[in-house]
Amino acid sequence: MDFRHLRAFITVAEESSVTKAAERLHISQPPLSRHIKQLEDELGITLFVRHRQGVTLTDAGQRLLEKARALASAASDFYESANQTTRHVSNKVRLGIGWGLWDTVNRIRVASAAQFGNMTIEATDAMCAEHYNHQLQDGSLDVLFGWPYFDPAITEAVPLYQERLLAVLSADSPLASRETLCVRDLAAEPLLMYDRHVTPYVYDKVLDLYANAGVHPRLIPTPEAGPYNQAGLMLVASGKGIYVCMGIPLTSPRPLSGIAVVPISDPGASVDICVAWRRGETSAVVRQFLNCVWQVFPQAERVPVAVKTASRRAS
Repeated sequence: MDFRHLRAFITVAEESSVTKAAERLHISQPPLSRHIKQLEDELGITLFVRHRQGVTLTDAGQRLLEKARALASAASDFYESANQTTRHVSNKVRLGIGWGLWDTVNRIRVASAAQFGNMTIEATDAMCAEHYNHQLQDGSLDVLFGWPYFDPAITEAVPLYQERLLAVLSADSPLASRETLCVRDLAAEPLLMYDRHVTPYVYDKVLDLYANAGVHPRLIPTPEAGPYNQAGLMLVASGKGIYVCMGIPLTSPRPLSGIAVVPISDPGASVDICVAWRRGETSAVVRQFLNCVWQVFPQAERVPVAVKTASRRAS
């Protein structure tokens, strides 16, 4: 049993619906259902009765709900106290870095090293948006560089700049040599789509771009593949379709073979790149690091990102 199981149980119970609970937690339904099943298997009881209108707590589930809430609250307080203690005695800053944002973060790292030579920076990939808020809340990350959605009750987040969306297509495509493309140029291309819960903000932005251009793409779900892994790039290189995404560099010392990456020129074809941290952060070293962020990005408006909610679209 872990935090995910308790959080899943409590949220499904409060919403009386797996669908609504998944939207509230910003994850897709399959992993949420899996968390509930794992908890039921571990406890050896049935927590919910499933029906057309949603789910209802069993008697056993009803008896355990308040215990689960108390346990989740106590565990959260414990981890927060432990993390605050650690942060107060350590010069370490734990960073989560979204795909393709290394250059952005490295500029800040250089600035922080020049001013605070004893600051230790520990970095990890932060690819799945559904984990952002939880990682900041439980202290496994102190600062995150990525894109919405952020829970304003847990985090503070500020947009640093905007990055243009890119079309990732086969190098053999007639469109591969273009300097820019608009969505209507891509109308005939099958649109490969990874799971929404990975990056709901970008996922929704792509579909909105197509809708605004009056284009109805032929969607091909690729739950095990995406533009950032080998399986997804193989689909593109083989001519199975295109991805519209962000974070793949246009140039590099060793360009990717078999694919082409072309910016999309439509108005609004860009996404916010944000920095986020725990609301009410008191760690001096984290605050020092954030000051370096503002020095490197003085143009960033230090106002919170607008509250983001789950999209109307299903996963």
